[in-house]
Amino acid sequence: MINTWFISDTHFGHKNILEYEKEARPFSCLEEMHEVMIDRWNSVVNRKDIIYHLGDFAFGRRNIQIAERLNGKKKLIMGNHDIYSSSDYIKYFDKLYGVIFWNKCILSHMPVSEDGLCVRWFLNVHGHLHSKNVLDKDNSNWHDINYFNVSCEQNNLTPIHEDIILNRLKRVFELNW
Repeated sequence: MINTWFISDTHFGHKNILEYEKEARPFSCLEEMHEVMIDRWNSVVNRKDIIYHLGDFAFGRRNIQIAERLNGKKKLIMGNHDIYSSSDYIKYFDKLYGVIFWNKCILSHMPVSEDGLCVRWFLNVHGHLHSKNVLDKDNSNWHDINYFNVSCEQNNLTPIHEDIILNRLKRVFELNW
């Protein structure tokens, strides 16, 4: 059986991420972070599985090649830090996107504006916010039900399975219909 997985904001090669996200990335050096993240990825994603990386894969062109060590048929939704030529990424990723629609969800790096969600797209699966979440209109909810942050800090630096996304989508339908 082929599974589908999601993750964002791995920031391979980004030294300062260890400072910015100390709690989620308690590592003494980048190499330690890389090895733990590669192990966690490969512990859940099989070679034939599909995995959507929702942007900010790596800092430094040479760190893109870390993708070679990661299981799955990788699809990259380009993030604001994925700044290199598409030819650098396509060596390791099956497909590159700006945004993609998947199962009534819109997959993007940054959260789309609320106006970008409509009857056609019920859930925005995104990254970019790392350990933060989109708040609802009156800031009373910890996160808005129509947004799902798959930044790796949200999920113990591990890709999450499509069933988790589909369960949230089901809740959105139940609340809105």
